[in-house]
Amino acid sequence: MYDAGQMLMVPLHAAFTMHEKRWEQEFSGHFAREFARLEAESGNEKMEDRLGRLQYLYLSSRFLVLAAQSGKRELIPVYMPSVLYREVERLWKQAPAWQWGRKPFEGGMKERVVWKLSEPKTDKHYYTAIMDEELFLFAIAADLRTYERETFNGTIESPVITDVLATADKAFRQGVKFRGDGRWVFQPGIWSDHPDYLYAGRREKKASMKPAPVKDIAWDTSHSHRFPLWLLSMSQAQQKDSANRRFYEALRKGMEKQFYEQVLVQPSRDFPAYRTKNFIDGRNGVYRWGYKSLGADNGYGPYELSDTLLLGWWTFLDSERIRHVYSKMSQQFPGVANVAGIYNEPDTPRKQASTQQQVKLRSLLMDLSSGMEVKLKN
Repeated sequence: MYDAGQMLMVPLHAAFTMHEKRWEQEFSGHFAREFARLEAESGNEKMEDRLGRLQYLYLSSRFLVLAAQSGKRELIPVYMPSVLYREVERLWKQAPAWQWGRKPFEGGMKERVVWKLSEPKTDKHYYTAIMDEELFLFAIAADLRTYERETFNGTIESPVITDVLATADKAFRQGVKFRGDGRWVFQPGIWSDHPDYLYAGRREKKASMKPAPVKDIAWDTSHSHRFPLWLLSMSQAQQKDSANRRFYEALRKGMEKQFYEQVLVQPSRDFPAYRTKNFIDGRNGVYRWGYKSLGADNGYGPYELSDTLLLGWWTFLDSERIRHVYSKMSQQFPGVANVAGIYNEPDTPRKQASTQQQVKLRSLLMDLSSGMEVKLKN
């Protein structure tokens, strides 16, 4: 579910943007099968599967919005809206929400987020981080609000969705820290004492090196690649010409500036392909050193999170220069796929299993990211 949520997001949007009816129908058939299964197994989700499930449900909520906005509601499987509403309500108010350093919150994610926003004293900074789990739920709720407006013209609005979005708004307004000229980062320093970030001050990988935490370190670029689409969902859910919509549109523009000017590294004579720095504030230290799936004395060195760029999600920042980046990348693939190993993560079983398939998939995603722009211009 996690992989499908990542890999299918650009193809999903390409299907509707490029008016590829066969692709739209294939997605519809896929979701019809999956949501029949989700409906049948209601309430059997395991807590450890939650992030993958949420990532997939976000893919699903984007399909719901795209089908409704395109006037093709017949593509939406009968179970899909009710399952999505049920999942949001269950996760927001009913299902226990796990938490570092303490027992789960019995009142669901809402109780956990409200606790975090109260800025409690904790043993670790990252205990109060707004996580991808919560941001996915915010975005799914936002998509459901957009679906309500498209389908019922604003005459029906779920109180649960309204509650989620009000809390999401508080989280964004409290977590965003502006860096000048509209640029911003989210909750800088909140992950500074998390194990994945303890080596952010190291500029190269060395065996047996000691931690070098950075006090105000920002999110890594791998997790940050979801923000462009999360922000699009949040923006679309707001009333047109409202202060809230202007706020989220300003965040999209600010993230585009932050990413393009501080994170993205242009091709050069020394290195002929696009790269990204490892952290969204422009720092380029080591990430996830000794991570369980990577093993001891292994992790992501400078630029080694550039692979995330190839998923295509940064195209949702929706600027001419970002689309130009993907157009240039699509022309380069697959020839530069293995330049200096930057687009290949450190050795893991996942990488070793299907290197050739990954290169083909990356090339396809670049073509689709570029193709969406070409189709729109034509």
